[in-house]
Amino acid sequence: MRKRLLFHLIAIIFLFSCGKESNMPNDNIPTVTHQNGHLRMIAILDSIATNADSKYCYNLNSKRAEKLALQLNGNLPIEQKLLMQSEYGKQLLYAGKTEATIVEFQKILSFFGNELTEQTKPIFEMLAISFLRLGEQTNCVEKPNAEACIIPVNINGVYKNTIGMENAIQLYKQLLTVYPNDIQSRWLLNIAYMNLGKYPKEVPEQWLVPQQFFRKKGNIQFQNLAVSLGLAVNGLSGGVCMEDFDNDGDLDLFMTSYGLTDQSKYFRNNGDGTFTENTKDSNLLGITGGLNTLHADYDNDGDVDILVLRGAWMDRGNYPNSLLQNDGAGHFTDVTIEAGMLSFHPTQAAAWADFDADGDLDLFIANESIPNQQPNPCEFFRNNGNGTFTDIASSLGLQLTGFFKGCVWGDVNNDRLPDLYISNLTGDNLLFVNRGNSKFENIAFKAGVVKPYFSFPTWYLDYDNDGLDDIFAAGYGDAQQHNPSGDFLSDLLGTLPQGDYFRVYHNEGNEKFTDVTEQVGLNKLMFAMGVNFGDLNNDGWQDIYIGTGKPAYQALVPNRMFLNVPAKEGNGRFYEEISMNGFANIQKGHGIAFGDMDNDGDQDIYEVMGGAYEGDVSYNMFFKNPGDKKNKWVTVKLEGKTCNKDGIGSKIAVHVANEDGTKKTVFSTVNTGGSFGASSLQQEIGLGAAKSIEEIEVFWAQPGPANSVYHDIPLNSFVKLGEGSDNAEILERKVIGLP
Repeated sequence: MRKRLLFHLIAIIFLFSCGKESNMPNDNIPTVTHQNGHLRMIAILDSIATNADSKYCYNLNSKRAEKLALQLNGNLPIEQKLLMQSEYGKQLLYAGKTEATIVEFQKILSFFGNELTEQTKPIFEMLAISFLRLGEQTNCVEKPNAEACIIPVNINGVYKNTIGMENAIQLYKQLLTVYPNDIQSRWLLNIAYMNLGKYPKEVPEQWLVPQQFFRKKGNIQFQNLAVSLGLAVNGLSGGVCMEDFDNDGDLDLFMTSYGLTDQSKYFRNNGDGTFTENTKDSNLLGITGGLNTLHADYDNDGDVDILVLRGAWMDRGNYPNSLLQNDGAGHFTDVTIEAGMLSFHPTQAAAWADFDADGDLDLFIANESIPNQQPNPCEFFRNNGNGTFTDIASSLGLQLTGFFKGCVWGDVNNDRLPDLYISNLTGDNLLFVNRGNSKFENIAFKAGVVKPYFSFPTWYLDYDNDGLDDIFAAGYGDAQQHNPSGDFLSDLLGTLPQGDYFRVYHNEGNEKFTDVTEQVGLNKLMFAMGVNFGDLNNDGWQDIYIGTGKPAYQALVPNRMFLNVPAKEGNGRFYEEISMNGFANIQKGHGIAFGDMDNDGDQDIYEVMGGAYEGDVSYNMFFKNPGDKKNKWVTVKLEGKTCNKDGIGSKIAVHVANEDGTKKTVFSTVNTGGSFGASSLQQEIGLGAAKSIEEIEVFWAQPGPANSVYHDIPLNSFVKLGEGSDNAEILERKVIGLP
């Protein structure tokens, strides 16, 4: 009986059910009668949160635990009681009630005589991760520290409260004594020792993870200033927009968190080294939830608006998105209903582009459809130019169904018409080339860009500065949730685990691509969720930062930074991992934005941290760039006329003369970056060892206007380039001193 019971326990403990169990029935969609669309949306969001049934919403863990507690008080057969008790313990852990969780799993182990066997091993593992999570909560979460949870842990990040980690170490040592090949327990054991400041000296030699994996490379070292600047927001997974929302010349921050009642937040950059949370004054109270967010000036009025995406992983998804109109002073109004965009589908992916070259931005939304469940077709909202949109997905052949997790617009054939790449978690990725006249053709198969089959974030990036958009698609490992840390360590040790790996597709022209993943050093198992790119050292080559993780608490894998450097053979580019240079936070990473927050000419990074379950909260990070003074830069803001206002989709070519007499061109495309996290629309372009800018060429994002060429632009300057003008406007920007 006990053997059969334990196998049932294993299945329950490790099940992460975001499919059928995550449904919130459509009849829960509220009927509201408020006249104002903004208030109506707030009422809809409040009603959904109030009426959400924990039976169908997998991350309402406190409510699930409460129901189970009532059932446990009944007179149950021992087998059923143990099963329910294990589920109760799991929900307590996911709810953040870790000490109560430990009690429940200790009770279960006591019933089995505290003996470690093949059948009780999963219970030991759950108890160990509960103690490890307790250590994180009492140190990283309850007492925020700028250097805690970033590996390799330095003296300032060592845990003061040691009880959780000490107990976790003892349990992992027990597990490894009986199961020496348990590679996940080995990784977590090393992390526990590291958090106590006892790595590597006190780690038993046979289980030691080699120190070489934690070594810093090069001189790049960013500092996390989120705590000192008041930007260490504590929450679940979410998105971030970095943009000058109030048009005062510096970049502000908007962010979301996944919980149904989690308030979105807006931080105004005061321009003096401080930030003020202006959520209430910006009219955002009640605008809650959202796993991702992105921004664009959809109404061409000169200020940037925000789109919040909701309902991801909830396959029926009676959860609307929000279109937030900006009045130019950082004050927002939800106009989703008035704009004709109110719908109820699950998504975390959308992208703006002017697909029909009429001068205003249209919106593709990649909704999620779980195989064999209720379909949620994708939407394509054509901008009518009067503040409203019309869904024309069906007429364009883009009313697609799939478990889509990312979508981005680029221009694969340089015809100035945007092409759409879509990442699919359960099948082939898609590449729709825009043929004009409202015609799209999916060329993914013949172009060779359908993989990975289990993919998540995606982006276009001209990583080798040849003027052609390359495609990046990040694999999410495999469908299993229970061994992510073990798979990560296996990858480090050179034993490639099962799963879907990263893909980099080099654009060869003529709508052909070559898989160069191995050549560029990114043939890795990433567990990528959030991602974005920028130029850390202003050398003119784009680097990438990946927020990693899986819902499982055992997924303590570092966030990963890759520096774009010359390939070792001297031909092409290569991505060198520099995660251990201060970037490797082992909490779960999501929305990432690059941008020059202090107007000093280099790009800083903001990252939203946190998991999916109710109690898996973490503090967001803000990495200040220390700068590379030897390299030059220029920051370009476009202003369209017949093109959309910010020139989204336009390609910028900066032609420079170098100190050594050579010449170089650096390319940049106006967009917000990756498919999970939104960088500023001003293009912050590193120029390396440039002596002068010979000219800047702009290829506007529609076939009509000729390319514009601008001269007499100084190095290390902020400039506005207007469509139809030959002159660059030099913008005054005050350098902001950050502590």
